[in-house]
Amino acid sequence: MVASLALLLLAAARAVVAVETDGVAAALFPSLPTGVVMTDNVLCREHSRIYYEHLRNLSLWAYEMRDASAQSVTGILRGSIAQFGQFDECLTAKSPFPTQYCVTSILADVPAPDPPRPPKSLQYLPNESVLRMIYDHKDPSQQRRNMVLKGWCMPASCTALDLKSHLNHYLKTIDFPLKHHNVSYTGQVEESNCQKMDENSQLDQVDISFGLVCIILIMMVFLSTLYDNLRNYSNDKLVERSPLSSLLLTFSLKSNIKKLPYYDDTNEALTLLYGMRVICICMIIMDHRFGTHLASGILNFDKVERSYRSPSGSIFFHGDVFVDSFFILSGLLGTYCLLSQYDKRFINPGLLIFMRYIRLTPLYAVVVFYYATYFKYSGNGPMWKTIIYPEVEDCRNNWWANLLYINNYVNVDKICMVHSWYLPCDFHYFMIAIILCVIIYKNQRAGLIILSIVTMISIIIPFVITYLYEGSPVIYFYPDFLRLPKQQEDFLITYSKSHTRASPYFIGMIAGYLYYRMRDSEKCLKKMYSRIILLVSLALMVSSVLTGMIFYDPNYEYNAAESALYACMRRVAWSVGTVGVLYAASYGHAKLIYNFLSWRPWVPISKLVYGAYLTHMQFQMRAVARKGGSDFVTYFDIISFALSDIVLAFSTALVLYLVVEAPFRNIFTLLLLPSKDKKQKPKQGEDQESVSEVTCDSKL
Repeated sequence: MVASLALLLLAAARAVVAVETDGVAAALFPSLPTGVVMTDNVLCREHSRIYYEHLRNLSLWAYEMRDASAQSVTGILRGSIAQFGQFDECLTAKSPFPTQYCVTSILADVPAPDPPRPPKSLQYLPNESVLRMIYDHKDPSQQRRNMVLKGWCMPASCTALDLKSHLNHYLKTIDFPLKHHNVSYTGQVEESNCQKMDENSQLDQVDISFGLVCIILIMMVFLSTLYDNLRNYSNDKLVERSPLSSLLLTFSLKSNIKKLPYYDDTNEALTLLYGMRVICICMIIMDHRFGTHLASGILNFDKVERSYRSPSGSIFFHGDVFVDSFFILSGLLGTYCLLSQYDKRFINPGLLIFMRYIRLTPLYAVVVFYYATYFKYSGNGPMWKTIIYPEVEDCRNNWWANLLYINNYVNVDKICMVHSWYLPCDFHYFMIAIILCVIIYKNQRAGLIILSIVTMISIIIPFVITYLYEGSPVIYFYPDFLRLPKQQEDFLITYSKSHTRASPYFIGMIAGYLYYRMRDSEKCLKKMYSRIILLVSLALMVSSVLTGMIFYDPNYEYNAAESALYACMRRVAWSVGTVGVLYAASYGHAKLIYNFLSWRPWVPISKLVYGAYLTHMQFQMRAVARKGGSDFVTYFDIISFALSDIVLAFSTALVLYLVVEAPFRNIFTLLLLPSKDKKQKPKQGEDQESVSEVTCDSKL
């Protein structure tokens, strides 16, 4: 008995040893080759030979290169496809030749499962073949398990073509166990995925130009602030009130920072919009962080796949409605201010459009200039060249489309700053709003009828486009969209176009007209009506977000008419609900909401929203491009990262406000809106803009 037991234990031990020594048999993807031997590149081949020899001699630098390369694949069954190795270790290895770090992709061609299984199912039996999971199910909501990204440290003398040719030869010739199951592998290496130490470290003329612009702006701020402090010691009142003195003060930190807490109290019903701006931008930043973070290496992507089909995921994956809130605010404020202005005096529409342009563009131009120059020098990482360099190139080639506010129609697949599609939409709507407000001012009845017709057309357009193109009822923030939004049909056809996103703006215009008519009214909704409006409005907003999960259901059967109807009505529901909440808070009994949104500290923060919107994506893209490996993600982590983005974005926005936005606004105000009363001294914190101009700055 003892002898038999001993033999069984010995056999088990041998089996364990056999599995451990043949561990490669259990691997789903082969390891990368050490060097390149199958190439006509003599220098590459020689450096690879030196690399091999020093590995055998246990040289530290050779093992640093080998250690920096991703040796094995882990977590692929949970959707972790990024195996980056050690980026910094590769580029800093003390090798006798320059090194390079490449992100190579290996694709496994797995035979279709027999018998077939539901392609969108996330459930697998414990004893099912693993090949059934890594088979490409062609389901956009699932992370591909048949592809892996691996960091590869190699001699810099080897070109991407050398690496690709040798890798594919290696994958075809090695004896890999899964080949007996008809699994084959293909490798891909692109020049854009390879990085060398100090690559492109030299500044070019465009980079130097941006540096000079920054130096000039900083010097202007310093000199203007110095003058502002010194003039307090002067008794020359004529100099203090002179146009030259006002011009010299335009860049003063001391003067501009005083304007941040200033707000217009001529219509208390509108003060709650300050808080709404801030909350909406925070939600947008959080939503963008959610998307960009999921586009990077995630260890537990299987959790994300389940989130696509859950109510909690709907909150994050339908956060684009908060952009619609900005359209609502812009339409509301634009209409209110234009009609209020026309009551005082009529202003040429062309002048209003020009003023709008010069208020938006200086800060926008500086941010675009940064994206086209210094952005690529702000860090490095495994995916830096893959993510950041194309963005820089797009900004260098298409900056003019941004500054002409046509970038959502021209070269959209190469748009500079993917989130900048909002600005041309808003600018186009503002031009239409001016025409409609002029008509309302001239003939109120005709103007309102035309506004109603335009609103109906804006609702019908997305219905027609979605129906004809058999488009998606919602934007599916699946892996492919998150990684390459500019290449996705939904982004190009519906998401970024002015004619498909207009309904919230025109609904906001209708709300703006109501606020205009009630600006001097002291009427208050009855408590019952106030509660009904508030509850119905909140129900519309919540339903417009949560009902989207119906279309994420893998069992949903596409219906063009149903999808088109939802595509146009969900934004209407959100917009009507938002306006209802604002109305109940302003003129009803929802005072808790009103007091919270009109809290005075929101005022200075709200004036930084535009800058925060323009700059927040750079921090998120930088974080993804620098990421050295996969991590475990939870909703708490996403919120934590988003909070840091918010702090960074608003801090940057404050600097840009003081150095660019406020100074240029002051300059254009002096040139276009000179004070008529030279003897009247402005209030503290108030410049020569009219009060309504300050409040109704409807850009974000």
